[in-house]
Amino acid sequence: MIKRKWSFIIILLVIHAIISFHAISQTTTIKTLTYSTLVMTPAKLLLKSKTLGIKVSIFKTDQKGELLYVEKLVGKTNQIGNMTLDVGTGYVVKGKFSTLEIGKGGLYIRLDIDPNGGEKYAFDISRDLVNAARGINSTFRFSVATKTIVRRFIGELFGGGIIFHLSQDSLGNQHGLITSLHDLSKNAKWGLMGVDYYGFKDAMNGRNTTNAMIKAGAEKGTASRLCHEYTNDGHKDWYLPSLRELQMIYEVRDIIDKALDGDKLEKTKGFERKHYWSSTGYSASTSWFFSFYNGGATNYGKNFLFNVRAIRSF
Repeated sequence: MIKRKWSFIIILLVIHAIISFHAISQTTTIKTLTYSTLVMTPAKLLLKSKTLGIKVSIFKTDQKGELLYVEKLVGKTNQIGNMTLDVGTGYVVKGKFSTLEIGKGGLYIRLDIDPNGGEKYAFDISRDLVNAARGINSTFRFSVATKTIVRRFIGELFGGGIIFHLSQDSLGNQHGLITSLHDLSKNAKWGLMGVDYYGFKDAMNGRNTTNAMIKAGAEKGTASRLCHEYTNDGHKDWYLPSLRELQMIYEVRDIIDKALDGDKLEKTKGFERKHYWSSTGYSASTSWFFSFYNGGATNYGKNFLFNVRAIRSF
């Protein structure tokens, strides 16, 4: 009976290890079109060492044919004006890249280009992909390949902490917010008693309010100062979360707590069911805290002692 029990435990540990491995290695291998070309303006000037906003459109036969695929991404030229793109890795606007039969030819590609790196496309480079597919000499070249893409996820240990929020811009780049792996304090004051300033009252952006508190002279050991001075894994850009950012953490607290409490490490802790200071001020004598006990928020005296957790963005 004891032998069976240990066998069962070992099986569970193996399953847990497999699940954990997949949880920290979320990668995707995709087919891409590695496309290389010189970038020249309509005035025949090479754009050298520039970051460009690119919209890729692929048509059937020619530019008047059926529009099969559109994506947006960022391109960079080198010192001689050459740019290499991994088409298929950007933000998809239309179609599915994996269904395109690139190697067979009969396709037309257009690159709309914003020389300032955004989405205000000033000119385009248009070429017939069938020529390259047939091996005809050209000033551009392409190859079909696969590329491994890392996609971040909520609950992932990354950037000195753990991810609690993710977003994606119009070019397909992931951005997010990370909370520290433990509380910086369990009994810190908000500080700045008697100081009232409109810069403290942003309920959305904790970076702005934290910077305002630091400039106003936040005292040593107070909530914003603790976050401002915190460093981990080489990252020094931590700040005290706003009221909204604490709410965002609360909405995924089960994922965060499971990851941090489940690893059994003393230095990583989930959120306590207590009050946490936000960076959002209210008046000269009170500021907002967020309760991880019931998900509510209240403004309270700045000298009361509450928990503090730092966050940063990427």
